[in-house]
Amino acid sequence: MTIDELARRARLPVRTVREYYALRLIPPPERQGRVGIYGPRHLERLELIARLQRRGYSLAGIRDLLQAWAKGADLTSVLGIEPGQAALDEIPQRLTRAELLARIPALSGPALARACDVGLIQAADDAYLVRSPALLGLVADGTTAGMPVSDMLSLVETLRGRLSSLAETIADMIADRLLPTLRDGQNPGDVVPFLQRGRLLLLQAAASTLADRLGAALTQRSAGAGDAAALRAALDQVRVGAFADGSGNIHYPAVR
Repeated sequence: MTIDELARRARLPVRTVREYYALRLIPPPERQGRVGIYGPRHLERLELIARLQRRGYSLAGIRDLLQAWAKGADLTSVLGIEPGQAALDEIPQRLTRAELLARIPALSGPALARACDVGLIQAADDAYLVRSPALLGLVADGTTAGMPVSDMLSLVETLRGRLSSLAETIADMIADRLLPTLRDGQNPGDVVPFLQRGRLLLLQAAASTLADRLGAALTQRSAGAGDAAALRAALDQVRVGAFADGSGNIHYPAVR
């Protein structure tokens, strides 16, 4: 895309895109002669900036966040807070039927009822509640990439089911081990820090472990013959297996 095309797709004035580049909020374009060429990562960055602005971040604050993240800082370092204070969660959304179908046109007819059944959305009067906008975005991206909406909804059902089972296991452990000590007179204040910090660490660990296992599973599937070369090429572009060294530098090993 040229800068005009990028601005049009991001629904921004060209001067705003230029300002973001001057502030180092977006990476430089590739050059074809004297023309700057922008790609999907630039559009994704502009969408991220818009989301952060809606949450109240200034452009200077967004720049600090992006620079710290690029250097390999973890979530708590980027936010400048202690573990346990961060709300590593999403803000649920309320969408009208028209807004929902604009995001995922395939969610019509039986698919809409199925989305409610698997917990992706919840009907509420004349609208729909979305507990996880990220999960809705995953379904939208999957269908746009060519995945059948039925497969994406099955993925949602499996994910929610297994996470519910894991949550039950963790809740049982906490109830079995901590509640008896509270009944024996332990100060509830001694447990609160563990629950606050533990919640954040658990969510971060779950995300990084899933990313690691997903990368390993995809890499394994790319080891075969035939059209597996296409998968290997795609994996190389997303750089599965990135890691940060002790100095905070991020390394992107190529997929073998």
